[in-house]
Amino acid sequence: MNPDQLRAIIRQTLVELLAPAPRRALVVFTGGLLGFDECLGGLRALADEGVALDVVQTPSARRILDQHKIGALGLPQVDDHLVANHQMLIAPTLTANVAAKVSHGIADCLASNLFSEFIMSNRLVVASSTAVSPDEAPKRSIYPEMPSGYAELLRANLTALTSFGVRLARSQALARTALAAFDRRDAAHKDALIAQGIPAQALAACAAPAIPAPAPRPHGGGVSHRGTRVTDTRREPAPRGPVTGAPSTLKLISQGVVQKLDPASCLAIRPDTKVTAAARDMAASRNIQITVVV
Repeated sequence: MNPDQLRAIIRQTLVELLAPAPRRALVVFTGGLLGFDECLGGLRALADEGVALDVVQTPSARRILDQHKIGALGLPQVDDHLVANHQMLIAPTLTANVAAKVSHGIADCLASNLFSEFIMSNRLVVASSTAVSPDEAPKRSIYPEMPSGYAELLRANLTALTSFGVRLARSQALARTALAAFDRRDAAHKDALIAQGIPAQALAACAAPAIPAPAPRPHGGGVSHRGTRVTDTRREPAPRGPVTGAPSTLKLISQGVVQKLDPASCLAIRPDTKVTAAARDMAASRNIQITVVV
C-alpha cells in the first residue's frame, strides 16, 4: 500500500465517521384523502433530491387511496425494520383519527405506533395537516359549518403534535418541510462535532474534494474536477476512466444521489444539470467522477 492509497483510506473513514447520516425516510400512507393528489408531487421531488423513500400503508389507506397513483411513484413497499432503517417518518395523508391518537399518547395501530416510536426516539417526523386542519381550504370546503368547539379540538391535536417535535405542513409544502428538517439535522450534527472539540477546519477538510494532479491541455474549454462546465482553462484533472451510458436525466444532483453510486464510478450529467456543493464533495471523497456530456 502506497502513501496515496493510505491517505485515501483514512479520508474515506473520516467521511463515514463525520458525515451526516444518509437521508432515508419512511412514508406512511393513512386514509386521509384530502391533499392526497397534491402530496404525490412532493414525494417525487424528495426522491429527485436523493432522499431514499420506502412506503408502508395502513389498511384504510389501501381501501381509500388510489393504489395506481401510489404504485406509479415507484417506491419500494416495506414491512420490517420500519424505524431502525429510517431517519424520518413522513405522513403525507395524516387523518384526524391518527392525529387524535398520537396527540393523546395512544399507540394501538400501525400509524400511531410508528408516530410513537419515531417521536420517542427523537427522530424526524413530517406530516401533512391538510386532511385535519379546520383552517385549511380543503376541510372548510367540506365542512363550512363545523362547530367552533370541534374545530378547536382539531387545532389542539395538531398543536400537541407540534409540541412533540412533529413538523406539520400543507400537502403542497411537504417536500420543502422535509428537506429543511434534514438540513437542520445535518447542521446540528456539525455543531455537535465542533462542540466535542473537532475543529471546523477538520470537518471542512474531511468534506473538501481531493483535487487530482492536473494535466496540461493545449486548448481552452472542458470539465473541471467539480463537474462544472468551464470556458477558459489550461488544466483539467486526469481522467479516472471512461464515461459510459446515457447522461442522468435528473435536473439536480444532490448528496443523496451520489451516496447511491459505487465508489470510483463515473456519473454523466447534462449541461443544464445542477450539482450541489455537498454532492461534489461526496463524489470527490468517494473518487466518483462527475462529467458533463454535451
